[in-house]
Amino acid sequence: MATFFVPIRCDTDGLTHAVTEDEFAAGRHEGRFRAVCGHVVLAAAMIEEPGRFDPGCRDVLRGGGAVAEPVVPRQERRRPRWRARR
Repeated sequence: MATFFVPIRCDTDGLTHAVTEDEFAAGRHEGRFRAVCGHVVLAAAMIEEPGRFDPGCRDVLRGGGAVAEPVVPRQERRRPRWRARR
C-alpha cells in the first residue's frame, strides 16, 4: 500500500513540510504535525501559498534520510470521579 503525504506550510519556519496521512490525522485537532524530517509543524493558515519545500523532508522522500518516529496520540487524562467519605 502506498503512503500519501500532505504538504503543510509551517508557521514557525515558513517551509512546506511533508506529513504522512496518519500524522495528519493524529495532529489535526491541535494543528501540530510531525513531518517526515522530524520537525513539529505548526500549521500556517491554509489559504497561504506553499513555501519553499523543506530540504530535510526532501532528503527523506528521496531515500537519503530516516523517517521520523510516528506521533503517538496522548491519551486524555481523566480524574477519578470518586469522593472520599467522611
